[in-house]
Amino acid sequence: MRQLAIPTMSEDRDFSALPLERTDELPPIRTLAGKYRLGRLLGEGGMGSVYEAEHLGLGTSVALKLLSERFAADPVSLTRFRREARLAAAVRHPNVIAVTDTGTDEFGVPFLVMELLDGESLASWIRRYGSISPTLAVAVTQEILAGISAAHDKGIVHRDLKPANIFLARQKDGSYCVKVLDFGISKLAVDNFDPEVTADGAVVGTPLFMAPEQASRLPNLDARVDVYSVGAMLYRMVAGRMPYPAAPFESSFAQLAKGHPLPPRSVRPEISNELQQVMLRAVDVDRDRRFRDAHEFREALDRAWPSASALHPIRLGGEDESSGDSREFYVPQISSHTPPSLTPRESAGPQAAPKPTREERQRKLALAIAVLLPAFILGMWGWRAMHPRQVDANRAHRRAAEMAGSGLVAHARKAVRIGVTAYMPKTLVQEQKKSLFDYLEQHLGRSVEMVVVDNYVDLADKLFAGEVDVAALSPYAYVKAKRRDPTLSVIATPVTRIGATHEGYVLSRVSSNIRRLQDLRDRVFCYVSPTSTSGYLYPRALFIREGMDPDSFFKATRFTGDHLAALSALKSEACDGAVVYANILFEARDHGLEPESFRILATTDRIPNDAYCLLDKGSNRAVLPALRAAFLSLEPGGDAARRVFSHGGQMIGFTQASDADYETVRNVEKILESHD
Repeated sequence: MRQLAIPTMSEDRDFSALPLERTDELPPIRTLAGKYRLGRLLGEGGMGSVYEAEHLGLGTSVALKLLSERFAADPVSLTRFRREARLAAAVRHPNVIAVTDTGTDEFGVPFLVMELLDGESLASWIRRYGSISPTLAVAVTQEILAGISAAHDKGIVHRDLKPANIFLARQKDGSYCVKVLDFGISKLAVDNFDPEVTADGAVVGTPLFMAPEQASRLPNLDARVDVYSVGAMLYRMVAGRMPYPAAPFESSFAQLAKGHPLPPRSVRPEISNELQQVMLRAVDVDRDRRFRDAHEFREALDRAWPSASALHPIRLGGEDESSGDSREFYVPQISSHTPPSLTPRESAGPQAAPKPTREERQRKLALAIAVLLPAFILGMWGWRAMHPRQVDANRAHRRAAEMAGSGLVAHARKAVRIGVTAYMPKTLVQEQKKSLFDYLEQHLGRSVEMVVVDNYVDLADKLFAGEVDVAALSPYAYVKAKRRDPTLSVIATPVTRIGATHEGYVLSRVSSNIRRLQDLRDRVFCYVSPTSTSGYLYPRALFIREGMDPDSFFKATRFTGDHLAALSALKSEACDGAVVYANILFEARDHGLEPESFRILATTDRIPNDAYCLLDKGSNRAVLPALRAAFLSLEPGGDAARRVFSHGGQMIGFTQASDADYETVRNVEKILESHD
């Protein structure tokens, strides 16, 4: 076989003109069992590798898992690999990866053929987002349990459920289907396999998500080990941590033995007590107190958090924005550091001269100072003697320029008036905002006045009338005001403990028999106000999407004026259902309302937080930079923000915002307009 003639780099030749000889033989693309042509490597595991492959007869793409050669001569590994193929193929369910074929290559190494998936593992997903909304976490868990239920119906116990073995598979319509993978150490509960293969006397599985009885090498493992693993994954998704905190993995078993998991509501207070009890029961160290199998676990989840059932098929944030149905369900992790804005450098172009060296720059600077400084001093001395009045005028101009540079020229003798709405009783709003306004006053070096207005419409009118300088407008009020005057500019948006966006919750009382949206038919329903984004507009769009006409579905609708009043009206049975913004549940207990007494029926799309904005024209252009700097100095996680928001409320700082952040509000607005 001739070799390609490849010249060395030391040869002084024009390589582009060299002809390359063709080889008589090229390494063939490997084909297994005469019908699967191997393609790119998709991933490698402890026992083998997974490749993309083409079925030559059908022309379809598949995933092919090939056992590592070093295990091919090991009887235990061979048996375990073949059992994975047999058990996975026995479970036919949309939430379990489909195994379509098995075979051996020309060297006798076994392989199994599976459906080819597009997406990512649950492990990589929760690593990226930290924790996600309870509604989405429950929806994902429901699909995991659906697949595991099919396995349990066949008497198959998975025994190695963990985020790395759960795959979020993207479908053609942009939705996601949860797939359970890797039945490699599964066993049939009714079979008696060789102990070396089933490893009843060995710790087989992943310690972090392993049931205590499995970690303790107890015999007769059953479906309850899978219940524990799925419960641990649900806890990890919701709380952002494991139920039994332990530093190194080797101490996990000791923590399990204590049997005292951290209550998830201590990390995520917005979840219901009902959901917390389901989560704690799933990870109980005593398997006799756990759910019997995946079926029972799933039914309990449906009762505890029924709104999750509306999320099937699952859609993740940012995935199909053109359809208007994309939703952000993850909980953003607030960084303690926000990167500074970067200004693109101007290119010097292809003819740019080389930069002078440091020594050359220093010599030129010294020469300029020596020549020009004496002349400048003499000239200024003579000019001051001849024009004393002009000198005084220049001083006045400099003072004015300094004030303009600091952004305080627009209202040099007046307070900065910042308008907020009474989304709660006015006294509570004033109390919550006091530390923020004190800080802004100190940072700006001038008086800052809080103007509390009844609703967003009046607040926008006051902004346009010049009665307030800055307005904290709701997303919908901002969109309408921006349409009214395009010069409206966003200074910043607040960040709460659940991020720079929030949700609206449609609620009922736990004590009632209203468990889903459809149960609200011909009932009394409470909104907050016609101008509330989370308390009226987004919920109406949600009802329309669910096929409910919000104008005829309810027996009667009422407006309570603020979110706390809506929650109180629901508690007092003045209405059967109500909608509030999600953060109010964090604060409910402070006002004598127990959040666990409410059931979340549905969750709206993610809503951007309020827009702190002003009209970017006239004298406001001078004050804008100083105000923006003051708000953005309260960076979430920074020292200043921790001091200002140490009172325990939901706000933790401010972040940059732009008009584009409110485009989702305009999409909801279109839904409402098309309905009207």
